[in-house]
Amino acid sequence: MAKFTSTEWDDIRKKFRHSIMADTSLVSLAQNLDTQEWPHKGDEEKPSKYIDFSYDELLTMPEIAGKVDQADHLIGILKETLAFDDPFGDMVAQVEETSAKDNPILKTLARLNIPDIYPMQLANFSEGTRLVCSSEGVKTIGEFANLGQQMSTRVVLGGDFRNALNALTHGDEEGISQFLPYRKGSIGLHLAEAIGLIAAGVPRPDQVGLAKFYGAKLGAQDLTAARTLNKDQVEKIESGMRVTVNVALEWFKDAKDGKEALVKHLSDGGTYERYFVVLNDPVREAIAVRLLSGALKGSVSVKTAAAPLEEKKAGLFGRLFGKK
Repeated sequence: MAKFTSTEWDDIRKKFRHSIMADTSLVSLAQNLDTQEWPHKGDEEKPSKYIDFSYDELLTMPEIAGKVDQADHLIGILKETLAFDDPFGDMVAQVEETSAKDNPILKTLARLNIPDIYPMQLANFSEGTRLVCSSEGVKTIGEFANLGQQMSTRVVLGGDFRNALNALTHGDEEGISQFLPYRKGSIGLHLAEAIGLIAAGVPRPDQVGLAKFYGAKLGAQDLTAARTLNKDQVEKIESGMRVTVNVALEWFKDAKDGKEALVKHLSDGGTYERYFVVLNDPVREAIAVRLLSGALKGSVSVKTAAAPLEEKKAGLFGRLFGKK
């Protein structure tokens, strides 16, 4: 049985990225701790060699493969080194844990039934905010909440980082919907809004350009703002969104109004356009229809696709594959 868990490893390796000991020989670290010797020699045998790998990846490395005790030994060395490197580490951890419990953003998430494990990949943030979060190892909205609380006491925050924190802190549902697929007046997160936010992540002139390319009916103001796109440019923009769309479909596969609910909506005679009308933006609606109809085309999860009745099969296939 492993002594340490993957969660403990992730916490230790995250902290070690900022340690002055990251490029110190593991042999020397073990000797300084008066613990069992690190068995591997070589200039590359430093913490920095291992801390970029997840726990599962760590267990497959040649030096550790098949030896869980070896992984435990490495983690033990790093953990004890951190304690030596920062004697106040445990105290800080306790303070941060207490702060997390009193975090108003986490309380807002709980009240609105927004999962704190919702991936940042599906949130609508600028590239700058994403880079900050990535550098801190933040992958979920809950981790974003904790990071925001810690950073707000140390630095001046700006842009959508600050706006998101303010909206989540004060429970501003309109503001929250700009970053998360939240529907004002409801609770939880929704697939339709999630796809809409993927479209919102594209610059507005490109959004309008895409909608125009798809033949959407647009107002004069939108047409003026539209960027003229050729087929190759459309394909490039779409390809950048498709991966995220698949992530959203996977996340919402079991949601009340998620993928299966959409398939049922279509099989009952509904349309993509009706499903996305909640976005209240013809431009994003057109993009969302295009993205999701393409993502579901040929999907094996469409249960009614294999129905024995020809008229039922034809009706569903016609709606999914473009026949009207």
